[in-house]
Amino acid sequence: MNRVIDVLRRFDRKTILLVSVALLLFLNLFRLAAGYYNDQKAEVETQQALLAQYQATAAKLPELKKQVGRLERRAGLLEDYLFTGTSVDEISSAMQIMLQKMVTDAGLDPESIRPIVQGKKGESGKYESIEIKIRLAGTMPQLVDFLGRFYKNKKLFVVDSFTVKPYKKTELKVFFDIKGFYSIKTAG
Repeated sequence: MNRVIDVLRRFDRKTILLVSVALLLFLNLFRLAAGYYNDQKAEVETQQALLAQYQATAAKLPELKKQVGRLERRAGLLEDYLFTGTSVDEISSAMQIMLQKMVTDAGLDPESIRPIVQGKKGESGKYESIEIKIRLAGTMPQLVDFLGRFYKNKKLFVVDSFTVKPYKKTELKVFFDIKGFYSIKTAG
C-alpha cells in the first residue's frame, strides 16, 4: 500500500485526475457497449423465437386447410337440417305447420301446438332455437307412428321433455316440449 502511495506522489494531481477520468470514461463506454450488445442479443433471440413459431405454424397450414374444409362441409350439412327463413315468425310458422302435418298423418288429435318465441330478433347467420309446446291425444300405435315420423324428418329438433299420461281406457295424453333450430337468411 505504501508503494502505491509513493507512485502516486510522483505524479501530479492533474495527471491522476485525467487518468481517473479516462478510466471512468472507458468503463462507462464498456458498460454502454455491453448493454447495447445485450439488447441486440435479446432482439435476435426474440426474432428467432418468432421465426420458429412462424415455421411451426406454416408447417401446420396444410392440416389446418383440411380441417377448415371439413368444418365447411359439416356446416353445409348442418344448414340442411335447420329451418331457414327471413323472420322468426315465418320460421316458427313453418315449424308449426310441419309438426301439425306429422301429427295428423299419424292419426293423433292435436290439442295444441304452439311455438313460444321470446321477443328476440334473430341475427343473420346465427343459429337460434324456438321452443314448441305440443299437446296430443291418441292411442299408443298412433304415438309410435308419430315418433317414427318425428325422428325420420330432415329437420333438427331436440326433445326437452316428454310426458305420457293415460286417458280413458285406450287413449293417451302426450305432452312434448321441443326445440326447433333455425337460421335467419337475409334477402339477396
